[in-house]
Amino acid sequence: MHKIIESHLKTFIEKYELYNNRDKQFEYFVNFCIASKYFSGRINPIDITTDEDDAGIDGIFFVIDDELVLTLEDAKVIFESHKKSLEVEVIFTQVKSSEKFVKKEIANFGIGVNDFLDTPYLPQGEFIKESREIFDLIVENVSKVKDGRPTTSLYYCTSGVWGEEKELKGALERIKSIIEKTSYFRNVSVSPIDRDRLIKAWISAQRPVNSKVKVKGFIPFETISNVNEAYLAIISAKNYVESVLMDEDDRIRSGIFDENVRSFLGETNRVNSQIIETLKSDDIKDRFAILNNGVTIVSPDVRVQSDSISMYNYQIVNGCQTSHILFRNKQFLDDNIMLTVKVIEAENPDVVNQIVKATNNQSDVVDKKFLSLKEKAKRVEDYFNACNLEAENNCKLYFERRQKQYADLEVKGTKIFDTSTVARAFAAMFLDNPHTSLSYTNRIFQKVENQLFADEHNEITYYCSTLALHNFLQLTNYEKLPKHLEKYKWHILMLLKYVINKNEVLPLINLKSKNIEGYCNKMIEKLKASDTSYLQYYKECENIINQAGPVTKQKLKDKQFTSDLKQKLRNRNR
Repeated sequence: MHKIIESHLKTFIEKYELYNNRDKQFEYFVNFCIASKYFSGRINPIDITTDEDDAGIDGIFFVIDDELVLTLEDAKVIFESHKKSLEVEVIFTQVKSSEKFVKKEIANFGIGVNDFLDTPYLPQGEFIKESREIFDLIVENVSKVKDGRPTTSLYYCTSGVWGEEKELKGALERIKSIIEKTSYFRNVSVSPIDRDRLIKAWISAQRPVNSKVKVKGFIPFETISNVNEAYLAIISAKNYVESVLMDEDDRIRSGIFDENVRSFLGETNRVNSQIIETLKSDDIKDRFAILNNGVTIVSPDVRVQSDSISMYNYQIVNGCQTSHILFRNKQFLDDNIMLTVKVIEAENPDVVNQIVKATNNQSDVVDKKFLSLKEKAKRVEDYFNACNLEAENNCKLYFERRQKQYADLEVKGTKIFDTSTVARAFAAMFLDNPHTSLSYTNRIFQKVENQLFADEHNEITYYCSTLALHNFLQLTNYEKLPKHLEKYKWHILMLLKYVINKNEVLPLINLKSKNIEGYCNKMIEKLKASDTSYLQYYKECENIINQAGPVTKQKLKDKQFTSDLKQKLRNRNR
């Protein structure tokens, strides 16, 4: 393996603490790099990598409505929404750590993907079977998919150099032809990933996005408190798409809408369909700038020249709908279609939050992004930071309230927990709601939104539950607990607080109680033990889980299973 790849792989392994055999580590690395091109949120490479017995395929993941979909439940929730014209992408990978592209192995990749799409003959592990269930659900809901079919991309990767050999290109073209004949997809892409493309993908995944866009003119705002600079600019819509929205693969950049509280609502949405009609009309499309509200971009570093504006690590905080419509209909854009853009340089997160709130109507949005704007979420972030000042490096935890806020710091990925994960851990441990924590992210917030990051909550409860989750993931990662327990992680968090506190306060803890801090500190003291003596408590939880016997994924999401576990805990302590 090339030394540069080895170096990046080593960094990746240490960051995500994936101590498997080298071939598996390389599969995780490649799948992470490729998935990062499609999705900007936190990615656990284990979730998108196949088992050892899944012949011909090393990774599968689905991106539906800009969300990385990992479970059948996730997919069901999206398709149950009222959205239509959903963008659906299916990605397959095959990874070889060798420095050669071999025609036979490329052909085997095509056979594996075709077998996945058809009646299976090759070995299939649980990962492949679950992925096939998601794919079948997509096929059942093609009426809600853009243009009636999803798209697919197949990536064959090695650490070698792609040389454009005729027989290798022919092998890829053969795969494309075979997959196209299944008629499942409206577009099929089959691409080689060699060391140069892989290095580029890894570096891109680690660094913030930058852009330099030409402007037709701009006006600076007067001095604004806590805002370094602000401009109202007129930009060619075509240039905006090409410079601000599109990446080097002509895809819409992942991550630039992370601070925008609404996802794309689809082309059939009433307002969005009107935008499309404007772009298609030769009579009125030159009025686009005065008919559209424009977009708002926030960046911590804005640099202005006479005819251009450069932005570093920027976020489009308002104008998600306009941006997606322009990108999807770029064939109708010409140099006469203009767009008004507010460009704001602001580093203070509170100011950014104010801008997000002011430019978006919160009344009809229930989303994890709004949770991050809550004042209590900011207090929880401050609490994590305060704990880190006193903690040893191996005990430090980072609450990622904003996407990639720790991208420039040397922080292990296993130490970073985003808003949805912290909320899930809290709901599982302190709301006795592990079955809800298993649900699709936005469904959780719809069910228990008012109980998450509430003003009356003590910040210590969020830290305590996240620490418990961190320790559990460490124990399974280092195989001190069996891997199969990972599907029970939210239920184990619920049980853990009762096990450590010897069933004190059962049923549900009163989160408003003055005693909650002492209750949590007792757990934190044990969970921070440097000798991992806390393993005994997780083992007790494992025993309770084992008493329940094997359960289906559906049963895990059932409130009755949660009640059954609590009853077994009571019986055990009698």
